[in-house]
Amino acid sequence: MDTPRLEHASAGAAGIQPRPAYLERGDVFRTLGLPGNFIVGLDAMAMTTNKSLPGFRDIPPGTHFLWVQQPGGVSRCGYWFTTGVQGIVRIKAWDRYNEVLGEPAGQIEAQDRKDSMESLYTTLQPYTLHDRRDDASVTLDDTLPDWAQSPTSLWSALTGAISTQSLGRMTGKQGVKEYLVDSMDCARETAPRDGPPASKAHDANAINELNFLFAQDFRDLQVLDLGSMKAHVADTSAHVQALLSNDANNSPVTERDMLAELQFTFLTGSHLSNWACLEQWWNLVLKVVLRGYNLAVSRPQLARDLLQTLHAQLFYTEHYMGGASTSPPDHPGDPCERGAKKVGLNSDRPIFQCRPLNREKLRQILAEYKRQLNKRLEGGRRSSQVTPDQEAVGRAWEDLETWLWRCGWDLRGEYKAAAEQKGVAVTDSDEEEEEDEQPVVVELDDEGREVGLVSFRD
Repeated sequence: MDTPRLEHASAGAAGIQPRPAYLERGDVFRTLGLPGNFIVGLDAMAMTTNKSLPGFRDIPPGTHFLWVQQPGGVSRCGYWFTTGVQGIVRIKAWDRYNEVLGEPAGQIEAQDRKDSMESLYTTLQPYTLHDRRDDASVTLDDTLPDWAQSPTSLWSALTGAISTQSLGRMTGKQGVKEYLVDSMDCARETAPRDGPPASKAHDANAINELNFLFAQDFRDLQVLDLGSMKAHVADTSAHVQALLSNDANNSPVTERDMLAELQFTFLTGSHLSNWACLEQWWNLVLKVVLRGYNLAVSRPQLARDLLQTLHAQLFYTEHYMGGASTSPPDHPGDPCERGAKKVGLNSDRPIFQCRPLNREKLRQILAEYKRQLNKRLEGGRRSSQVTPDQEAVGRAWEDLETWLWRCGWDLRGEYKAAAEQKGVAVTDSDEEEEEDEQPVVVELDDEGREVGLVSFRD
């Protein structure tokens, strides 16, 4: 590729600096002084460098996450940022003392680097995520949702709700273009209180105190027995409704705020091994996403978006993340093959390494969610009161359940089996509710769906 030349416009004659042509192709993220043999990631791409990486180019519009780790190092750091239609140049320098990407030493150095960008452009790593639907040589898996058909669409599904506003709220950083996060960042209520918060706010290398929406509510929800599989388990939809109805300080919490937090905690926690984010993500999944049964009826668009995001996150965990002790793969693995002999989602992934027992809890609570969702949506179908938005919740769940089946998790009958294994008695009323759901022999189609059942897609 030829080095792009500066555009010449009439504005240049008027003394206005012409816009570099390369910025029409997207943002540039320049990294100064980054040592070789580093693990560097940008969105769903990750690589181990054999020499200093000067940065990335052609970063398209959207929400992005760049992070670095020194092999053998105990911490990782990264930047969240959003890009627009018109590209800009972003510059960060490696601070060897603090082992963090930070601001360049001075404005003069930063300006010098910008002035030399035209000659450096071709040495930058191009943004290589692409839409496989445009590649005739790639055979797509039409059993997967649209968002799973390419790394680009998957990343959009993982980050679609994250904005500068939500990043500012969660990180506590205002008036910045890139939002620094670190492996050691902690939730506000668990943050160390050794020093005054005001002094920490001005130290770019200090531990961030992350602001989460449900932090207080999770303490109130400790009464939930996550191992119980009784039919009358608590529905946390009321907690969600209360949060969304709270307009304190004229800043109401929106459904997208909730979704952004689910997306931010998953990606920051997984890529940086940040314990606070992983803990918050698990709380959201086990106590909000999969316990808010009535959201499918009262707030179906939110329920659908939460399920689709969870599906995308588990898909990303399974096919794009390496084991906890290894770096993510340069290329994703193949999707779960039809009929493959798997025993469920890989237990060596960061989200499961963080809380090993939660892998089994997740499988059980998914089965309970299936039962609760069927009760609500099928009841609406029989009375012809189910809405298109509620049907969309059913389709999102069907996509997730089918993919889990292909990966080795069969949720049919899981509720009763888990209850018996844990010695939890199933009441007579429970038996009556379930007797229609327990055929002795079930015929399945190629995707693991029971033949003869009404599909949410019909």
